[in-house]
Amino acid sequence: MFYQLIATPTEVLVWAAVLHLVADWLLQTEWMALHKTSLRHAASWAHAGVYALCMALVFPLLVAILIGLAHLLVDTRAPVHWWMRTLKGMSATAPGANVVEIGVDQSIHVIVIALAALAMPWY
Repeated sequence: MFYQLIATPTEVLVWAAVLHLVADWLLQTEWMALHKTSLRHAASWAHAGVYALCMALVFPLLVAILIGLAHLLVDTRAPVHWWMRTLKGMSATAPGANVVEIGVDQSIHVIVIALAALAMPWY
């Protein structure tokens, strides 16, 4: 929607990061947070939908939907736990793993947004 007004990938990244915080923290309800790890639960799809709508403010709709789907998959925690186990050598039950899990989750989300922002000139 507003992506036509944003001139550079850096501006897209900045605004998308702000919208990420809004969608993933301020607009995420307790219901979404408790059930977003299951693709069979409506909460995961509702959270991804809200997230995609926020991203649609700075990305073309198709790109926003793809970012929302990536967000949905990351929130299942499967890629997060894989990263922690395989690349960090840390189990999901290790002391402090909950903090590391949030950090890995948020890092992956921001990386997805950054890659989409870098691709903006080719849309």
